Amino acid sequence: MVDINEVAENIFMLDDQLYSIPKWGSVYLINEKRKALVESGPATSAEVVIDGIRSIGVMAEDIAYIIVTHIHLDHAGGAGVLLRDMPQAQVVVHHKGARHLVYPEKLVSSMAKAQGKEALVRCGEVVPIEQERVQSVSDGDTIRLSDKQVLRFIDAPGHAPHELCIYESRNQGLFTGDAVAVSLSEGEVFLPFQPPPNFDLEQNNNTIKKLMEVKAKAIYYSHFGVSNKVEEDLQLALDKLQVWHDIVIQAINEGTFDSVAEKLIAQARAELEPLRKIEPLYDYVANIHLPLVAAGHIKYYQEKRGSPCNELEEG
Repeated sequence: MVDINEVAENIFMLDDQLYSIPKWGSVYLINEKRKALVESGPATSAEVVIDGIRSIGVMAEDIAYIIVTHIHLDHAGGAGVLLRDMPQAQVVVHHKGARHLVYPEKLVSSMAKAQGKEALVRCGEVVPIEQERVQSVSDGDTIRLSDKQVLRFIDAPGHAPHELCIYESRNQGLFTGDAVAVSLSEGEVFLPFQPPPNFDLEQNNNTIKKLMEVKAKAIYYSHFGVSNKVEEDLQLALDKLQVWHDIVIQAINEGTFDSVAEKLIAQARAELEPLRKIEPLYDYVANIHLPLVAAGHIKYYQEKRGSPCNELEEG
């Protein structure tokens, strides 16, 4: 049984059982005259997504769009598999990521390099998408799903250069992908999510500040669920990034940058206790997610902050 919730008028959240972990990945169905998915999940979640759509009473054949917030495989890796059951669907993606859905070899090799080959096993096969079925969008572009539902795309770099956020007009909600944070256990656990290789702190902060100007009434997180505390969440995201920044800068100033990963992970792991009620989720976040995010921050400071960080590359 797929875990499905109607989180706003005509918007359904499906738990796609990301990596076979409950309450870790969200895929959203926007059930309008023209129907759209936001996120595909990886290929290993495709069957769950199809079953969820059918449980809502929608035929997979009726999906007009699969909109991916960015091309990381946990968000877009299953799009090619889903298209087999969605003959009308176009895959909508940031213009900087479009070619990687058509020719995914570099995307796959990048993930293997950053996260290890076991990450590819978790995601499953990445099926190339025919170029004519990929629709590139840029900041300010729109798609009309019905008279009351227009989607507006917002360029949202920081987590990745090919990240989009999507504002939906019916409920004034905002799909944020990974541009803001990971919000788990109904917001009790709120963490940065900036893995390698493309995290950029300045861009991430600027994106969050730009989202503040949207004045949305809800955030639809891809990891995981919905929040109506929009201003509070966006400010908290900035505050969390500042905490991590301060830890890194202190380590640089003290000459202890070689231990900064452990310091970042310890800072975040102390907040994970609410996840223990879902042990696979706790284990994944504590042992895979947090080291990945720490690695993303370390790479950023190595590349952006000059020689004090470059010593780590030698060790």
